[in-house]
Amino acid sequence: IMADLLQFGPFASAADPSFWHGLTKLKLETLKLSAEPVEITGCYTAGERPDVPPRCTVGGDSFTSDALPRFAVPALGTLRNTNTMEDFKSLDVAVTINAAVTQIWASITSGDALKDSSLLVKFVLNTFADLKKYHFYYWFGFPVVTIGDVKSTPAAPLAQFFRTDGETDAFVESLKAWRDANPRQAAFVVRRVEGGAAPKIGLLAEWAEHYVADTTQFAVGFIDACALPTNPGWSLRNILAAVAYHFGGEPDSAPLSLSVLAVRATAQAGLAFLVELPAVDAAARVSGAPPPAFVSGLEKDKKSRMRPRICNLSAAMDPVKLAASAVGLNLSLMRWRLMPQIDLPKVAGCRCLLLGAGTLGCNVARLLLGWGVSKITFVDNGTVSYSNPVRQTLFTFEDSKEGKPKALAAADRLREVFPGVDVSGHSLTVPMPGHPVSGETERAALETAQLLDKLVSEHDAVFLLMDSREARWLPTVLCAAHNKMCFTAAIGFDTFVAMRHGVATPDGPEGRNVGCYFCNDVVAPTNSTKDRSLDQQCTVSRPGCSMLVSAAVVELLVSILHHPLGIAAPRPSTIHEGGAAAAGNDEPEPVPTAGSCLGAVPHQVRGMLAEFGQMTLDGQAFDKCTGCSPAIVAAYEKSLPELLIGACNIPNYLEDLSGLSALHDAVDELEDWDNDEDDF
Repeated sequence: IMADLLQFGPFASAADPSFWHGLTKLKLETLKLSAEPVEITGCYTAGERPDVPPRCTVGGDSFTSDALPRFAVPALGTLRNTNTMEDFKSLDVAVTINAAVTQIWASITSGDALKDSSLLVKFVLNTFADLKKYHFYYWFGFPVVTIGDVKSTPAAPLAQFFRTDGETDAFVESLKAWRDANPRQAAFVVRRVEGGAAPKIGLLAEWAEHYVADTTQFAVGFIDACALPTNPGWSLRNILAAVAYHFGGEPDSAPLSLSVLAVRATAQAGLAFLVELPAVDAAARVSGAPPPAFVSGLEKDKKSRMRPRICNLSAAMDPVKLAASAVGLNLSLMRWRLMPQIDLPKVAGCRCLLLGAGTLGCNVARLLLGWGVSKITFVDNGTVSYSNPVRQTLFTFEDSKEGKPKALAAADRLREVFPGVDVSGHSLTVPMPGHPVSGETERAALETAQLLDKLVSEHDAVFLLMDSREARWLPTVLCAAHNKMCFTAAIGFDTFVAMRHGVATPDGPEGRNVGCYFCNDVVAPTNSTKDRSLDQQCTVSRPGCSMLVSAAVVELLVSILHHPLGIAAPRPSTIHEGGAAAAGNDEPEPVPTAGSCLGAVPHQVRGMLAEFGQMTLDGQAFDKCTGCSPAIVAAYEKSLPELLIGACNIPNYLEDLSGLSALHDAVDELEDWDNDEDDF
């Protein structure tokens, strides 16, 4: 006698922390300001412990994959993430639940749910992600189709249906094999076979093949996430609705009596019971609309109130990962409205070598960190002095007290600012033209040059941030030889220059797209540190200059990374095709070339604080440059030690090698010829 109303153990949500990380990534990179629903996948497994509620689990792979652990059943979900707390509060949960009910009912009436019973197990998830505090507000709902009251007999052990332990064991083994072949199925039909053989198992769509009107021989089974000793789980409700719609009687006929098997983690925990299914509403059969429903399936909070829940990950997250996520947040927000084209992974993956860890090096490093650059290497030969911390933003008074090497101290301090950065420091002196070396100093210079050559080859962008002109020579040669992005930042008392060096390009003048730091010089770099007074030994500059030039040179890097030609971006005024000829000039005026999505990509940016002015200039490569000309690069490729020792020890070595000496001689001869004409 079925006098009891069947009651169901409701689902409880279980959101793994990886799910919230996945939601954060989805919000920042894909959804942005969109509030459109997103299809996700959760799962549940057979219940095992009665003190643990039936759980529907979502994790980091819920957004990208429907792959399931073995014997897990998929739960198809619809995520609606709102942009503000106000939107979250005003979201009508009844609308979202009923929308899912409509989907379930459509799968029932079309028969799709009989072929794929996972369509009967759905959930909705409304969320608001406060990504500044890492608070996630959410409300799960597990919608059900209400077909009326279902009566049942008291639950009995699963073995009661199969009568013998042998038949029960055969069923368990057969079901495992069937589920391996049909991993997405939440429900199935079971028909006993006389003689205690393994029962036959099939899809709900195979009802007619297996059905017999004998509740001791035929049953509907389902994977039950609930482990209560007397009640089945929530997923059974929609399964029974599908069975009632397709195989139940008409409203005036007798109710359908049916055996139900609740399959759990162990055969001993499984249940068997009889149910009487009411007839499906006649209007629903005609119209195709789901039966009249009330909002059902909303999850309560931890205090059993009908309210959303909150997940606070700020305390549980690894502080380093929390910092990394926060850094990424500010950058990702640029892509929402202002600049969707920004390629943040390209910037983050740019490996930067900073030659100089003083005023400019500290500022450039901080700005690169702000852009999300994750690999930074410092090179410097100095130690932190008492005058440094007020201008060199990575150092502290304690660093100066201890006299720490600047490169190592800068790396340590940058790591304190953001532990997720891959940063290192090398304390070494860059060999310089005009600074003679011999004996031990020669061996040290050659070792340093080899290490610097290796560092340049291992990085994507090199910043020349040293105090002297000659210190920039060797890195310029190495960058030209390796065809690396190279940038110079230099300051005077109230002036500054930020520039990019050229790289080899077939179409560029002298084989390079723009000139390097030395291309405008007609003399080679020499020792500029001799016979200098104290004010000449130090970089005496208005403090704001270093901030301005550091910003300009880092933004120049980011703009180049976004240029269609990358490091081969031409000078802004190198294209002449289609330009109108200037007055008195047969050559068309230059047409500005396209920049990056961030704007122009100039060759040089020069600023004057005295006038609060700034200008952009461009210059072409010089075929007799002592830093990047073909002759210098060829000498490097032939023998770096020979090139270095010659530059350091032999006067006019670089002028002779590059062709500057010959150019000087030609100019002198021209002047002599002009003077001879005066005698006539």
